[in-house]
Amino acid sequence: MRYVVGVAGPAGGGKTSLVEGLVRELVDAASIHMDDYERMTLQPAPWIAEWAARGADLDEYPVPLLGEHLERLKRGLPVERPASQATITPRKYLLFETQLGRAHRATGALIDMLVWIDTPLEIALARVLKDVTGGALRNTGKVGRSDALAWLDTYLESYLALVRHLMILQRERVRPQADVIVDGCAERAAVVREVRDRILRALP
Repeated sequence: MRYVVGVAGPAGGGKTSLVEGLVRELVDAASIHMDDYERMTLQPAPWIAEWAARGADLDEYPVPLLGEHLERLKRGLPVERPASQATITPRKYLLFETQLGRAHRATGALIDMLVWIDTPLEIALARVLKDVTGGALRNTGKVGRSDALAWLDTYLESYLALVRHLMILQRERVRPQADVIVDGCAERAAVVREVRDRILRALP
């Protein structure tokens, strides 16, 4: 028997670190990440704005092959990550990092347990910005720092115009369907242990 455990939350909410921690703690576990499949960030800005204005139907969110790959893993068949071509080997527990949870029909129907990381949007935003500024400070070249500032300026403009609105929609649509809600500001190791124990009790 294989189980898909979805881990959802806002960008900067702590999804990746929770998934990585659970893979270590559960041992017989593998991870699959929506970011490896999503094509939303490649869409023209007007298309994204028009999609949001129409109500942001999450089933229109472009994630080619993701539903098929998740279903194959659940059946015990390996898949290759689209970008790296690295093989994902099926395990008992499939940790699925997702922005959309059960609100996305193609992948949501495959989720056996959904975990929502409840991180305030200002904390999530601060984490994203800190990752970028930290990388820029480690890069001693002026070009690297200039690129980071340009990225920050563009991201913050987009955040104010659209991204924050979409994150609020995400919280309204995805969070209510979660089986487990954890504090995204809590100490990471404690959150990993809490979710691990919930998984082992519910999906032995």
